[in-house]
Amino acid sequence: MATQKTNNSAKKSVQTESSPTRKNELTTSTQKYAQMINFQELQRILQQNISKGTSKTYTQYTKEKLQSYIKSPLANIDNLRDISAFLYRISHNYKKIIEYYAYTPIFSYNVSYNTPDWANPPQDASEYIKGYQELCTRLDKMDLKEIGSQMIATCLRDGIYCGFCYDDGDSFFIHPLDPKYYKIGSRAENDTWIVKFDASYFDSGNNKDFLYGTDSETDSEEGLWDDVFVEGYETYKSKGNDYKWFELPPEKTICIICGDDPVVPLPYFLPVFVSLLDLLDYEALIRSKTELENYVLLLSKIPMNENSGEVNDFAVDLEIVQATQAAIDEVLPSLVGSAWTPCEVEKIEFGNKNQVDDTNVYSQAIKNLFSSLGISEMIFNGQKSGSVGLKHSITVDMTLPMELLKRIEANIQRYVKLNITEDFEFYFHYVSVFDLDEKMSQRKDKATLGIDTMDYATLDGSSPSRVVNNAFMMKSLGLMNYFTPLSSSYTQSGTSDNEGGGQTKKDDQIADSTEETRDAEKNETTKAGK
Repeated sequence: MATQKTNNSAKKSVQTESSPTRKNELTTSTQKYAQMINFQELQRILQQNISKGTSKTYTQYTKEKLQSYIKSPLANIDNLRDISAFLYRISHNYKKIIEYYAYTPIFSYNVSYNTPDWANPPQDASEYIKGYQELCTRLDKMDLKEIGSQMIATCLRDGIYCGFCYDDGDSFFIHPLDPKYYKIGSRAENDTWIVKFDASYFDSGNNKDFLYGTDSETDSEEGLWDDVFVEGYETYKSKGNDYKWFELPPEKTICIICGDDPVVPLPYFLPVFVSLLDLLDYEALIRSKTELENYVLLLSKIPMNENSGEVNDFAVDLEIVQATQAAIDEVLPSLVGSAWTPCEVEKIEFGNKNQVDDTNVYSQAIKNLFSSLGISEMIFNGQKSGSVGLKHSITVDMTLPMELLKRIEANIQRYVKLNITEDFEFYFHYVSVFDLDEKMSQRKDKATLGIDTMDYATLDGSSPSRVVNNAFMMKSLGLMNYFTPLSSSYTQSGTSDNEGGGQTKKDDQIADSTEETRDAEKNETTKAGK
């Protein structure tokens, strides 16, 4: 099917360029730690200023340039996003922070029927069920958990996310657009936006080939972009720059922003970019010092004929010295260099006695970063404990992804309304991996009373269609009688396990000092510990 082929091709070509994913791995340096040292190399090492960074990227994105960009954010918004993308590739801390917010929501959802008139509910149940099944099936094809994480990650990185939807009923994917070539045109209902696209995008490089396709056997013979872009580009070429920006259809567009400024949606963590660049400088400095500490320099002194009175009168022929030196160089390890000299040479040491201090400075910079972000360092440091403070910190942190989840929800609601049905309302469960158990327990109490049972069934990420399909399967196969509820306080009467009347506290309800005592096993010899 031509449409299917086109959509899948576009998905493959775009995701590798625009979509931040968890598979992105940092590249490793191929720079050697040391080389054989001749006189020129010796001079370079001794004159090297190890406080200077050696990466060209650091000179491109200096703190001074960052500060100048911040002064005029609208004019330099692309530069600021480039710095954000650079940090996302290079800075492990920045990558983990974005992933922390992007991958913690469960993205579980449910749908409810919009009864137009409560006094006259629908009488034809078959039409209702048919519409419900169609909607649930289409939502399954969207894979909202996968695209939802990408939306949040991209939005945090760039300050905005905009995707164009390709949906033929049997397959669905979202083409993330390059933020350099789109902007907010106007506000629509709720948290949705009207987006305009820059038609000059197709004048850059070979982008036009993907718009119309080529006759080459190795390339696609069909255009990979929707007809909306073809029409917009052709109008721009025929009528000029006044038609450079054309409006994307809202029924095919999903757009969310970070913050409340649609004109200049900046990367969300822009205020800590200076700290992140500082951390890269610290890492480079510590790495350079560590490499320098591993150098060992062997100096061979050439004996002189001291009583000859001649200048440069060596006691050993220089050709023999060179041959001997070459034989030594062949067996030296990679971190050992060698040289020969007729002069008296003092002991050369490359060691750094302040290595521990440097590490402490770096650790303090990490703490300052998380402190300025308001994120508990314990989330990324497995050596620290303290569940009470951590729980409250996470509760505050989750307000950000839940707000972005709300905005994604508004866009999905609009998409369902404009493309599938107006009879049902889509909504997310505002739950994360951190509070899933607590929310499940709350919903269980309501479901036991027969209230919102589908919410309870879908809260953990099971789609409505999966829940209903499993129920039909169990009933049609006659398996219901083979599965009985597990024993619990809801299915049997009697005393609880804590007959003594004491209540066992959860780990996250214990004071930090008590938890530290448990971890250190300080109470093993006490009566309570026994």
